[in-house]
Amino acid sequence: MNLTPPRDIQFRAGALKYLGKKATSLGMKKPLIVSDPAMSRLGFSQKVSEVLDGAGLTSALFDGCQENPAEPQVAGAAAVYADEGCDGFVTLGGGSAMDVAKGARILAQHGGSILDYDVSTGGMKKIAPGLPPLMALPTTAGSGSEATLGTVIIDPDRNIKVLIFSPHLAVDSVVLDPELTKSLPPAVTAATGLDALVHALEAYTAPGYNPLADGLCKTSIELIGKSLARAVAQGDDLAARGDMMIAALSAGIAFASKGLGAVHALSHQLSSYHRLPHGLANAIMLPHVMRFNSEAVGDKYVEAAEMLGYEVDSAEEAAQALAGLTAQLGLPTTLSAAGLSPDDLEQMAADAYRDAALGGNPVKCGQEQLLEMYQQAM
Repeated sequence: MNLTPPRDIQFRAGALKYLGKKATSLGMKKPLIVSDPAMSRLGFSQKVSEVLDGAGLTSALFDGCQENPAEPQVAGAAAVYADEGCDGFVTLGGGSAMDVAKGARILAQHGGSILDYDVSTGGMKKIAPGLPPLMALPTTAGSGSEATLGTVIIDPDRNIKVLIFSPHLAVDSVVLDPELTKSLPPAVTAATGLDALVHALEAYTAPGYNPLADGLCKTSIELIGKSLARAVAQGDDLAARGDMMIAALSAGIAFASKGLGAVHALSHQLSSYHRLPHGLANAIMLPHVMRFNSEAVGDKYVEAAEMLGYEVDSAEEAAQALAGLTAQLGLPTTLSAAGLSPDDLEQMAADAYRDAALGGNPVKCGQEQLLEMYQQAM
């Protein structure tokens, strides 16, 4: 049993003001802000730079992160880090920015390509202690990447998501400020919130004895049931936004400890092949995986649906409730409605079968069964 929360967490509306002090305490003098174009467009990158400035730090900016980040973005961030003479990272954004920053952090210390550190080819052994310090400023509530020990990057040549994992990737300091999530559009709020729900649900049903992680999963599910719909409907509801940030963090700590499952094995391919947003891919695949797993963990699915506020008597009713939640939040519930064609399903099933996340599924499944789930989701 293990549990590895972030080393330092600041949570409250307005917590951004602590950024400079925390960065200084980590020894940073010139951090690289790793972000995306939207953060620059909204003025958030500039605001972070000004807060650092006020604490006597200078900063550089890489804002080339994109959804479902690929290897060239990690290389780009690492190049800016080296060219600007930076000494730490501040990641501003959702899971994509955090994944890029984690990858660039490895390259800053060890060099090469981020694909050299693929966990499936022994890359974990290549990551040593002493990586540059990393602070996370999440602007979404879903990925939980601020609490995990890994990063997932697309290999554009093979069209697959590569997992890089190491205990040395732990984020040094997390600043959770609900104010930073207020401008998140409803559809993104919904998709990222459902991402957190899938993290909690997959970790809760993953094999292994870890009551501490299970407790965090329950906390996450209850907070999502209480606050996700409110955050989607009224973006400036700071209480709901705060609940969702804690839900994402809790689920991130839990799945970093217990693992994920078939939902993520399937959704990773949807993102790498079709660039489907990760949270949406998870939400679409979830009910079909729940039906497949129901014989082993159906009681946990019923319990989770009840924690979300539904009255259900079976795993099938729980799966229907979760599909209904996705629809209620205004998101498509099938792959075809999300704009996908069935052309790549067989190849995606083959890649899903080799995906590292599949090992945490409570029921063993083969490539054929993964293909059936894709077909059911069309």
